[in-house]
Amino acid sequence: MDFHEKMQEYARKTESFLKEYIMGCELYIEKSLFDSMTYSLFSGGKRVRPVLLLGIYELCGGKSEEILKFAGAIEMIHTYSLIHDDFPCMDDDTFRRGKKCNHIIFGESTALLAGDALLTHAFELASSEYKELNHKCVLKALNVLASYSGSSGMVSGQCMDLNLKPIDYTKEKLLNIYLLKTAKLMMASAKIGAILAGADEKIILCAENYGKNIGLVFQLVDDILDNDFEKLKFFGGKEYASDFIKKLTENAKKYLDKIGGKSEFLKAFSDYLVSRIA
Repeated sequence: MDFHEKMQEYARKTESFLKEYIMGCELYIEKSLFDSMTYSLFSGGKRVRPVLLLGIYELCGGKSEEILKFAGAIEMIHTYSLIHDDFPCMDDDTFRRGKKCNHIIFGESTALLAGDALLTHAFELASSEYKELNHKCVLKALNVLASYSGSSGMVSGQCMDLNLKPIDYTKEKLLNIYLLKTAKLMMASAKIGAILAGADEKIILCAENYGKNIGLVFQLVDDILDNDFEKLKFFGGKEYASDFIKKLTENAKKYLDKIGGKSEFLKAFSDYLVSRIA
């Protein structure tokens, strides 16, 4: 199975699991709220974070299909963050992935609640009954999920991004925002995959650092795709930012080498994230 087939398999598994799970909740959710939740959850995302989680889990020897609960949970958290980020009080966007933003279709109040519902559903799903995964590892993974997506992670990064004016930009401040806003959820995905596979602490740390490097790559690539010259100039411009991206990608692969095993898919995954600017 080549890289793209493997990535599609991971994404398809996550998609199927999420649909089965959320459709099982439909009877208990107010219709407009349910429609708003599913509108964004199934809007055509590539499931990058679940793919990362499942890839690390498999690399570290994990075999249980119960891992899909965490893959689904992390995608719900990512989706909630996108819904909220698009609000007029935040990034004030009207389109997301070629479709009208959630709040444009359903109104700000319902979209806000849809984001809230997806966030809380994520923890309901991730904390549900397990028959195969180690319960201590599940508890540890839950702590990582909450910490890295909350006020000491993704949420703080978004707040810092909103409050930092272009006149105050420095490379260090931007990298800190990128770390919190984007990389933290990638780090959580990789770290959780290793934890739930039963990996030791050294391997877990390597997985987390892999996620950190590709998370920074992901955001820098987005800046290049958005032609955000105001930010890119702090990395020496587009050309030097591209060099920095290559260095981060090389670092990410070094951490995979430290983990060992058959890491070809995750190395190709690192290259795939960079290829978006090719």
